[in-house]
Amino acid sequence: MQAAVDKPFDEGIAYERSLSSQVERARRGRAFRHLFFSERELRRIPGLPADVKSRKVAKVGIVGAGTMGGGISMCFANAGIPVTIVDAAQANLDRGLATIRKNYERSVSRGSLKPEQMEQRLALIAPSLDYAALADADLIVEAVFENMALKQEIFAKLDAVARPGAILGTNTSTLDIDEIAAVTKRPQDVIGLHFFSPANVMQLLRSCSARKPRRTW
Repeated sequence: MQAAVDKPFDEGIAYERSLSSQVERARRGRAFRHLFFSERELRRIPGLPADVKSRKVAKVGIVGAGTMGGGISMCFANAGIPVTIVDAAQANLDRGLATIRKNYERSVSRGSLKPEQMEQRLALIAPSLDYAALADADLIVEAVFENMALKQEIFAKLDAVARPGAILGTNTSTLDIDEIAAVTKRPQDVIGLHFFSPANVMQLLRSCSARKPRRTW
């Protein structure tokens, strides 16, 4: 832009061409191109037939109103998808919703979110103490601390209330997903969905399905 003001047209074009050549060879330029093509490559899953149809996700349930549960809820609310957060204690729900509001208010104060957008997203997040509130969810993500017995207890409850065909995901990072899925009558619908913290900021999500050790990023 400076050259366009200071130099004759032909000299400005030549200068722009030289800068473009430098950018093309620069390490950062190569890194950005790698990122660009890598993000698109992730959309193609090796071995997945072309005629496989994705399941519709129009409503999401989250179990656990802690840091991860709140952040994951924001991910879906940001995409315009209604979310129901279930927790065992009202105090946990209150604290989790307060943290979500505080996160959105921070975005408003920085100018990256309008106040009306914040209210729209908050309106998409509903708290509940009852697992029955998840009965019509298309996807349910468990986001409690790493304890196998607790997760198995939760998945047994989800198996009893979730609609047929609902996807049951666990945010575990270390536990055996097959072992978690074994307490359900639908292990084929159980997957790992490990969000990286803070979930509402990080774009990385590690996923895998029960009985399949291969993981996609």
